[in-house]
Amino acid sequence: MEVEKVLMEWQKENYHDAYTMMKEALDNAKEERDILKQKYCAAYFDVSVNTLKDWVAHGCPEIRLDSGMVLYSKKAVRDWLLAYQK
Repeated sequence: MEVEKVLMEWQKENYHDAYTMMKEALDNAKEERDILKQKYCAAYFDVSVNTLKDWVAHGCPEIRLDSGMVLYSKKAVRDWLLAYQK
């Protein structure tokens, strides 16, 4: 009975460790993605979509596909913001 208890605890720990590693890997992969849709770019910079649109009206770079989809490069937006840093 004691061996089963130890095995169950070991199994729970391994599951938790594997889950944590996979979650971190997914989070890192999302962070590495540079090109984002409008909604996700706004979320990344912690602003509303309307604020992001306002930035574009003031010169923030965007990528407009022929389909009408608007994309943003996190690096390009960050560089544009830093140009206004005082």
